[in-house]
Amino acid sequence: MNIIFIFLLPFMNLGPVSEAHEFHLSKSTINYNTKEESLQITMNMFIDDLELALQPTAGDTLRICTRKESKDAEDSIHAYILEHLVIEINDEKVVPQFLGKEPSDDLAAVWCYLEVLDVPSFSTISITNNIMIDLFDDQKNMTNIQLDKKRVEDILFTIGKTSENIEMYD
Repeated sequence: MNIIFIFLLPFMNLGPVSEAHEFHLSKSTINYNTKEESLQITMNMFIDDLELALQPTAGDTLRICTRKESKDAEDSIHAYILEHLVIEINDEKVVPQFLGKEPSDDLAAVWCYLEVLDVPSFSTISITNNIMIDLFDDQKNMTNIQLDKKRVEDILFTIGKTSENIEMYD
């Protein structure tokens, strides 16, 4: 009996194995919808990294995207994003509203959705994206800027580059 168990052990599914990922990355898209005059923002971050980033202010009980998620999780995430993703339109800071979030298909990351309403046409957008840069030396924040879902510019924010100004129209 013991021999059969030892043989089958490698083939048994003992549940999810939590492995730390070897890279630190967030992905964001900032789309200006000219018809709706709104900035539509999607962000994708690893849940474990985000929870680590939120620990100093929210503690370690957020349990983002689980059944035991803290009732304060979305407020904590929104506050963190507002502090670390700063957007200025024609030199005026805008404040994105948090619409919601959902886990990625593999449950390793979270998609966050934000929006800024009543944004008349503009020529320049300035972005500061230092999401988790204070936590990881190798953190990279890929940000895609779009105008009506068409690519304007792709920016890679790193520890040495956290801000960029973008001209929306050529």
